[in-house]
Amino acid sequence: MSRLRKLLLAPAPSLPLRQALPIHIAPADATEAFLLLHGFSGYPGEMGTLAEGLAAAGYAVFAPRFSGHGTCRSDLMLAKAEDWVQRAFDAYLDAKAEYSQVHVLGHSMGALLAGAVAIRFDAPCAIFLAPAFELKVRLIGLTRLAAPFVSVISARREPSAYDLSVPARVVLQKEYWSDVLVRPAAELERLRSLCRSTLPRLKSDSLVIVGDKDRTIPLGVAEYIKSRASGTASMESRIIQGGTHVFPFNEYAAPTLDIILQWIKRRN
Repeated sequence: MSRLRKLLLAPAPSLPLRQALPIHIAPADATEAFLLLHGFSGYPGEMGTLAEGLAAAGYAVFAPRFSGHGTCRSDLMLAKAEDWVQRAFDAYLDAKAEYSQVHVLGHSMGALLAGAVAIRFDAPCAIFLAPAFELKVRLIGLTRLAAPFVSVISARREPSAYDLSVPARVVLQKEYWSDVLVRPAAELERLRSLCRSTLPRLKSDSLVIVGDKDRTIPLGVAEYIKSRASGTASMESRIIQGGTHVFPFNEYAAPTLDIILQWIKRRN
């Protein structure tokens, strides 16, 4: 069955939770904007603290929801890497129609997409949070081989303490994080491979922020990006001490925001 036919005949997905809806904040005096891109199996609300902090600093904020995210597992199963890239590009164009300067910021998979946007549209600044250009995840490379034969591997993971502390994550955990979603992970790996290959074309001023307790992204990813993106106007990196993979939206969101604002201020 073709993908188009699957999309047309599939049951309607769950409506996004309120926290999973796109974010758009437009301060009256804003002259520049930020495009915030959430991660794989994430949702826009994860970027809420950063969005509010950037808006309070005078920036307009756009945070789209990617296809298959924030609804249900069956919806994500139909999503392709092309859908995520096109949504990021469209969101940037929407922001660019209103603001002459639009910076891009992404978390994990969103950082891959932030790089793609920055390269395609020559964004002035690109900020990568726990960027998925390199992964600690075992066997991720095999997902592209396995995806035609198996779509999900049951893992029955229990929600983490952080998941239990956020009502939206309690709802979404069983849909997205309890099992290994092989087919969507294969799309992520396909996206990652292509985005890695385009890094030499990155010219934007860039900032990489990683957490030293991140079990998904290695600290060495900052050096990897620096070595590949040698054509950037500038490249800096920071480490969030104690930060896990979700540092941009847990108790480390505030210090992450401070780092971003200080970096942007110094650039200007």
